[in-house]
Amino acid sequence: MTAFDSGSLYSASDLLGFLGCQHKTFLDCVALQTPLVTAQEDAQARLFQEKGKEHELHYLQHLRTTGLHVVEIPEERTLHDRVAQTVDAMRQGVDVVYQAALLHAPWHGFADFLRRVDRPSTSEAFSYEAVDTKLAHQPSPEHVLQLCVYSDLLTQSQGIRPMAMHVVLGDRREVGFRTVDFWYYYLTIKQRFTAYMASPPAQSTPEPCALCAQCQWQTACEAEWERHDHLSLVADIRWSQIRTLETAGVQTVRALAQLPEVMTVPGLAPGRGRLRAQARLHIAKRDTGTNQVEILPAIPGRGFARLPMPDPGDLFLDLEGDPLYPHGLEYLFGLYTVTDGTPTFRAFWAHDHAAEQRTFQEVIDVITAHLACAPGAHLYHYNHYEETALKRLASRYGTREAEVDDLLRRRILVDLYKVVREAIRVSEPRYSLKNLETFYMARRVGEVTTAGDSIVVYEQWRTSRDEALLHRISSYNEEDCRSTFLLRAWLLTLRPEGLPWREEAAEVASAEQQQVQREAEARRVAYEQRLLERCADPERPSRALVAQLLEFHRREAKPQWWAMFDRQSSADEELIEDAECLGGLRADPTQPPMQDKRSLVFTYRFPPQEYKFRPGDTCRVAATLTSACTIVDLDAAQGTVRLKRGTKSGRFCRKVAFSRVWQSVSR
Repeated sequence: MTAFDSGSLYSASDLLGFLGCQHKTFLDCVALQTPLVTAQEDAQARLFQEKGKEHELHYLQHLRTTGLHVVEIPEERTLHDRVAQTVDAMRQGVDVVYQAALLHAPWHGFADFLRRVDRPSTSEAFSYEAVDTKLAHQPSPEHVLQLCVYSDLLTQSQGIRPMAMHVVLGDRREVGFRTVDFWYYYLTIKQRFTAYMASPPAQSTPEPCALCAQCQWQTACEAEWERHDHLSLVADIRWSQIRTLETAGVQTVRALAQLPEVMTVPGLAPGRGRLRAQARLHIAKRDTGTNQVEILPAIPGRGFARLPMPDPGDLFLDLEGDPLYPHGLEYLFGLYTVTDGTPTFRAFWAHDHAAEQRTFQEVIDVITAHLACAPGAHLYHYNHYEETALKRLASRYGTREAEVDDLLRRRILVDLYKVVREAIRVSEPRYSLKNLETFYMARRVGEVTTAGDSIVVYEQWRTSRDEALLHRISSYNEEDCRSTFLLRAWLLTLRPEGLPWREEAAEVASAEQQQVQREAEARRVAYEQRLLERCADPERPSRALVAQLLEFHRREAKPQWWAMFDRQSSADEELIEDAECLGGLRADPTQPPMQDKRSLVFTYRFPPQEYKFRPGDTCRVAATLTSACTIVDLDAAQGTVRLKRGTKSGRFCRKVAFSRVWQSVSR
């Protein structure tokens, strides 16, 4: 949003900002009259801008090498000059206009590219369509809305609406969209924005949203939240919960902390107690200056019960990934262990996809060999990234699948994030590893202290090849591994005495089953090698595709099974938010089981949530993966579902109904 002539000019960024956060638009308006403090742009944001420009220039070079006539509009000229030059280039019928300036007050835009198509405009035998370059590997709604703004401005310039609009993604794929498919949604958003700007409010309150991390007004909003003790300062509170609390007259963190135990807030259950307790910890730290930690009541299989017995051979894993590398790259695998008080750290590097495959294989082989010598050891990590990456790499490269399956089946991987979230409550505003470090280690120092810093430094290394940069990243990764080790040690000091250790997996794959899977993998690799060896370059893409199709269905099914196994250890709130589940089922005591031939039909109630179930669908109990039941009917308005189970499983379900235990079912 900028001042222009006697009014203001709006852009696609303004429209996207309005759609994501109206308070941002409010501050944009204020800033036109009164300067505001802006957040300092960080190194990662600058890196993404630089990479975006590189991607744009690479596509520009590609267009020129294909022999197209490309006219570049100089960026240093005034807006009026740039618009005039763009219009002139379009009238000449050049193939491509680069950095095209479009203006139809109060809207303007700078399209990366305008490409000529053989469709007449109102004045010429041709017309133009917008092409934008984006680093992302998949198009997003924001990309489409931005292209709609350019297409709208093009409509004013050439007299007809473009038939299509296009985005060139980070992997250099071009994706096209029919303009008409999105046009009326775009016009609705534009009308809402225009109405807001015609009569902006006198006051506005900031609300946390997905745009905060990239917003220039983030500093101002955070200061206001602190000043007003805003409910967003409570860890893991959702915006819907904030609205519910504010409607009930609870406006601040302190008011939430002082909420009487007996007071109920309609629409907030079952999270009321957690939020109130979290707020009390925040207020206690604020008032005393002392970190606060609360141990939660023990729940079988949850929290501290997820911790296996410590073993001298326990490993601690941390990965560093680069989202800017084509299709992503796990460029560093860090493994850490402590033997007789002496820490050992190993860094495994991968600087391209071929090296990523080899390094992944090496890491899995090292872990497998280590576990053979230390059968009681486990592999610890924090949050899901490491486990997700191991699954993804095994599937992507079709290698070490038996070993990864074995790690999962034997429950070798231990996610300390789940332990933390279910076992304790802390006074920090977030539950990231960096926040928890305030309880068990000194504040980090150095040039690389965050994952974002790591990506920036790694991209610098890719340009300079300065080994000192890799050393900084390695030191950061080692510190993350050490932090995970110290977190586990701290949790052990909080663990209640007498609590049983986590039971080991009751069912593991036999040696014969593992051998069958390894032989299948070896056959696939052998076929792939035979398909690709001495292959002519023109045939290589099609042969590589055939190689990828080998055992496709078996490999495609793995993520679905992995997701089902993950749900066995998911908390009720996670299952409620999982659209593949119907979470938080509770037996309805007013509706006894009904006989239906040789089956029983049970009625359950569930809290509001999104789900994909329909009557007739079959499902499993998420916690146990026990045999399927069938959904008889669903009533979202009443929050009820009726499930039909056979007599054997029905007896189990009847027991659940009588004890009124919370359950969840998954697809």
